[in-house]
Amino acid sequence: MLASIFSNKEVIELLNKVKNNPIYNDKKKKDSINYEKFSGLEQSFFLLFDALIKYQIVVEDHEYLSDYIHHLDLLWHKIDNFHDISQGVSKILVKFVSKKLGYKNKVEEYRREILEYIYKKYIEEGYLYHGCSSCYIEDIKKEGFKPQKYQNLYKEFYGLQKKYSSLLNDMDFYHDYVSFTDDFMMACYYATYSPMFFSRLLCPNTSKKVEVNSYAKRDYLSTFQSFHKYLKSKEFSEDEIKEISDLCNEEWKLLKQNEASYTIMFVKRSYFGKDKLQGIYEILCDKETDIAVLASQIMDNKMDSFTWSKDIPSDMISFVSIPYAKYIIEEEIEEVEVVLPTVRPTASPEDGKVSLLVLVGTTLILLGVILSVIMLYQ
Repeated sequence: MLASIFSNKEVIELLNKVKNNPIYNDKKKKDSINYEKFSGLEQSFFLLFDALIKYQIVVEDHEYLSDYIHHLDLLWHKIDNFHDISQGVSKILVKFVSKKLGYKNKVEEYRREILEYIYKKYIEEGYLYHGCSSCYIEDIKKEGFKPQKYQNLYKEFYGLQKKYSSLLNDMDFYHDYVSFTDDFMMACYYATYSPMFFSRLLCPNTSKKVEVNSYAKRDYLSTFQSFHKYLKSKEFSEDEIKEISDLCNEEWKLLKQNEASYTIMFVKRSYFGKDKLQGIYEILCDKETDIAVLASQIMDNKMDSFTWSKDIPSDMISFVSIPYAKYIIEEEIEEVEVVLPTVRPTASPEDGKVSLLVLVGTTLILLGVILSVIMLYQ
């Protein structure tokens, strides 16, 4: 149900605008989320995904979805920085919660009721998120989630870490927990670069700015070409480069990375006992601060890093695949040039004699072209 919003026709149209039109995506950016840098179209899409998921969780009602998308369209079109867009999303959500509750435009009159409703839906009944590799989904659906116990090559990467201390020096391959977040944008980021140790290994930070990371695009060739160049620049020998690359190849295949979608695991906050906010009473009683700011304090209140080491049963888990890949990976479409026969523009005395032959010949040529095109696309 949560993912259904991404298949809406108007949502898809807006996502295409964000992809293709600089007015929608060329904004002043926040520096980072959790010190992770955005690149390319990430912040544009992740913020929009966040706005859509918030609607699904808080408002739910598809009666208002078309109007909500229209408001998001105007927001992305008119505002020139992502910070103000984020504030604008909260303001729009307040408006639509008011509509859903039957208060229409009486937002100030019912501000506490609106904030209580947002708190109930987004916090008390809301979710924590974990960006994961999509190849594990079927096993998790069958057996539940076992943190760090699903199939992996951690032991081999630990050996690589010990042998080459300059690689993977910030990764503990024997920790028994995973991290959850209450920030959907961050979950989108982690789902895109999952598993993080692998993306950081293959695409280390360099001085060269990469518009869209090749790992995020699941571009095997570009990723490994860049990785080889990096290893050479660090003066690894050819044998060492081969050893490291062979292991990375095995991990890439294990993750089915070329076909991997960007997947986020949803688990109810109440399952972790994270369904309360400190200071909520003060927020609900605040009559001076703009209600959109207070709504943002509820929905965008970021808890500290949260880790979990126990199993989670499958019936407590749902998955959402964000459609980021459709908008950053360009499909290669082979274009076939069809050349029609030339027809002489002026008549000659001989035309009458050959007109039937020309007609027959032209018909046969056209038929051949049509059949060739049909055969090509079979």
